[in-house]
Amino acid sequence: MSGDNPQVLLALEVWIATAWADGVITEAEEAGMKAVINIARLTDEERATALSWLTKKIELDDINVSQIAPDERKNIFAAAIGVVAMDEDVAAAETRFLERLQIALQIDDATASSIRTHAGV
Repeated sequence: MSGDNPQVLLALEVWIATAWADGVITEAEEAGMKAVINIARLTDEERATALSWLTKKIELDDINVSQIAPDERKNIFAAAIGVVAMDEDVAAAETRFLERLQIALQIDDATASSIRTHAGV
């Protein structure tokens, strides 16, 4: 992924894929993601790309998570946990997605557990 803000776009892509994990994006998830996209420092083209992810399902396998900076991975994981809690209903598919995301981001179990506990999920 090229552009001025590849790390921001990668984070948004992860979070939007998280919202899609149960197969649908709820109104709360869409509103939350649009708010984040609108305040993010993105070019018009990057913003359009991010908004397009809300209309067509993206999967974790579509994202090159290895390009996420190691020092950002815990924060991205923590925010993904917040995304699944946006609609106040954490589906089993969302839990499985978070487990796969944890592995993809190379976050150890103790750290992931601590982040989940802190988030209340």
